Amino acid sequence: MRLALSLAILGLRSLVVAHDLPRRAGYGGYGNGNSSPSTPQAASSTSSAVGAAATDATTSGSTGGSVCSDLMCISGVVNGSTVTYTMQSNTTSELGWMAMGFGSVMTNTPMVIMWPNSDGSITLSQRKAPGETMPTVDASPPRTATSDPGASAITGAKPKLTFTIPADGTTAQNIIWAFGTVKPNDPAVDATLQQHLESGALKLDMSEALTPARAAALANPATDPGATSGVVDVPLQPYQKMIIAHALLCTVGFLIMLPAGALLARYARTFTNAWFTGHWIFQLAFAGPVIVAGVALGISSVESAKATHLDDDHKKWGIAIFVLYFAQILLGAIVHYVKPTSWTVGKRRPMQNYLHAVFGILIVALAFYQVRSGFRTEWKQSGRPPISNAANIVWYVWVVLIPVLYFAGLALLPRQFRQERPHHKAPSDEFTRERYHDRPSYSD
Repeated sequence: MRLALSLAILGLRSLVVAHDLPRRAGYGGYGNGNSSPSTPQAASSTSSAVGAAATDATTSGSTGGSVCSDLMCISGVVNGSTVTYTMQSNTTSELGWMAMGFGSVMTNTPMVIMWPNSDGSITLSQRKAPGETMPTVDASPPRTATSDPGASAITGAKPKLTFTIPADGTTAQNIIWAFGTVKPNDPAVDATLQQHLESGALKLDMSEALTPARAAALANPATDPGATSGVVDVPLQPYQKMIIAHALLCTVGFLIMLPAGALLARYARTFTNAWFTGHWIFQLAFAGPVIVAGVALGISSVESAKATHLDDDHKKWGIAIFVLYFAQILLGAIVHYVKPTSWTVGKRRPMQNYLHAVFGILIVALAFYQVRSGFRTEWKQSGRPPISNAANIVWYVWVVLIPVLYFAGLALLPRQFRQERPHHKAPSDEFTRERYHDRPSYSD
């Protein structure tokens, strides 16, 4: 009897355990009020363990890494025969488009360019460029990339664009990047691109074995604490060397030689007859060849880079200032050699003299603007790292010093005007012995 009772109790216990088993296996969160407090904890632990195991299985054998510039970050995850790249904005500037290329320079480098469209779709365009010009669609890229909209995010403070591409067998890659702030107005792969805000070259190391935490971090490279700077010291290309020479020569010509010639005239004209000789030597003999060579190198650099002439403000203003320089030289010659009757008879300073002075100040002021736009904006578009802030400091010092020196020289104007004023006639109806002389009392 006792044996039968024991068997009956054992059977009932088995039924209870069998009934409760599904809840403990994964549905413990939906248990009734009689469930033990440890049940959801046990279920959670089991779920976490299963998830971790699954993630480990996903990242097993995968490697990756990330690198950042000042505007965007790029991560790469190598998983067998494919690589997943994520480009993510790292700036407050509005995202227009992002691009990366597999090489160190823009010329003939295979690129993947992506941008979000107004309808929420994402365009992936594989392109190539023969130089520093807008890349065009590559009909036969060496590797075909595929957009991954599910891993991309086109909203939020740091939008990102993800794509996959067949692996090339390397984990250390030289890449180029570009960030544009103007979205193409067409989702087509051959849509026109507005020039990038900035670009550069980076080194992406994807050799790190991935843990679940690292894999999660690489999904958002802009916030990845393990991201490197990875700036690549790429040798200067021929057109970049021309740009540097252009910048140096134009800076010396427009911001050193021209102001020196103007200051010499401003201070020396009331003390020596030789001031005009020194003035034209600085403005034409010294500055002229330097300026012409600098502008010629700028034009040649555009040709060498296979870029487009006069496609931005810096290039347009450069030609305009160059023309103004020669107009100023011509006006200076007219001022000195062509004397209107208002001066020869009435001794009144002609209008052309004032125009010459105003023109000179205008050219130097525009040159200051042009030099700054060159090293602050134009240079960034060459694909090189930004210029050191030391250049900015020197520019600020110079833009204050030159006007201060020039306007301080205006204190000599009363002396200049006294020398230019004709003397009264003597009783003999002749000029006094200290009669007016064209030099130095005549002042251009």
